Amino acid sequence: MEKPRLVVIDDEIEFTKTIDQFFSVRGYEVHVALTGVSGREAIDYHKPDVVLMDLKMPGMDGEELLRHLRQSQPQTKVIMITAYNDGGKTRDRLLSLGAFAHFDKPISSLRDLAETIKRALAERSETTLT
Repeated sequence: MEKPRLVVIDDEIEFTKTIDQFFSVRGYEVHVALTGVSGREAIDYHKPDVVLMDLKMPGMDGEELLRHLRQSQPQTKVIMITAYNDGGKTRDRLLSLGAFAHFDKPISSLRDLAETIKRALAERSETTLT
C-alpha cells in the first residue's frame, strides 16, 4: 500500500520540522516547502493527498495556493493552519473556497490534526472511487 503523501507549506522552519517528524514516523510521505512558490512546485510535482499550509507567507500566500489547488488538483484535501485571527471571517472564507479544515496556530493537539488528516484521506478515497 502506498504511503499517504503530505505537503507542508509554512515559512516557520520549526513548525515544518515538527509536522515532518510527527507524520513521517506514522507512515506518511512528507514533503516540506518554506514559501508559497516552492509549495506550489511541491504540490505540482508530488501530487499530494493532503496539503497543510499557512495562510500568511512571503510571495504567494495560502489563499492563492488554495485557489490554484482547487483548479489543478480538486481531489487534494487542504488543511489551513494559521495564526491569523479575525473572529472566524478568514476561516469561513477559506472553507467556502474549498479548504477541508482550518486549525489555529499554535496547534494544541497534533493528534487532532492527525485525525482530521485521516478524515480527509477517507473522504478523498471515497471521492476517487465514485
